[in-house]
Amino acid sequence: MDSLEVLENKGYTSIAEAEREEWFLEGLLEGEAKGKAEGFLDGEIKGINDAKREMAKAMLLKGYPISDIAIISGLSEEEIKDL
Repeated sequence: MDSLEVLENKGYTSIAEAEREEWFLEGLLEGEAKGKAEGFLDGEIKGINDAKREMAKAMLLKGYPISDIAIISGLSEEEIKDL
């Protein structure tokens, strides 16, 4: 059985068609992996920012000055006032 017969058995009419399908699938997998990585990173950033806000809220309740909370948390004074 030659290469073209193998391709035809898999439903392809030419080598070019099989290559296009392979490139498409590779692109799809790369895009999916990139999307997952970006989503994971977005989630990590959100979690870090949520933790900063929770810490700042606790510090406000304990009476820390807003300027100190800003330095320690990395949040702006405006963000802290909005809590």
